[in-house]
Amino acid sequence: QFADNAFAGVTALKTAHLENNRLTQLPRNFPWDKLETLTISRNPWHCNCQLAPLRKWLKGNRTRAEDSCSTPAQNRGQPIRDTPALRSCKLPTKRSRKGSRH
Repeated sequence: QFADNAFAGVTALKTAHLENNRLTQLPRNFPWDKLETLTISRNPWHCNCQLAPLRKWLKGNRTRAEDSCSTPAQNRGQPIRDTPALRSCKLPTKRSRKGSRH
């Protein structure tokens, strides 16, 4: 697994090859902004709202970086891009940061 701050300060990540690991989640600060290529296959993904940014990225990119949920059990085998587990997740917006300056 990644530490919560594993990608702190990373702003220009274009390619990430994460396949063949035992990853269940990506850190909340994963740098999606410039990402062009992502491989995520053969990981036991846990499909909860923490993966919502991954689903958004998959939907916005014509990539074959597709994998499926391993957990929770009711979502096992469902593609991350299409699983109902992530449909109702609210994505954080940059504007909604609590404690921002006025």
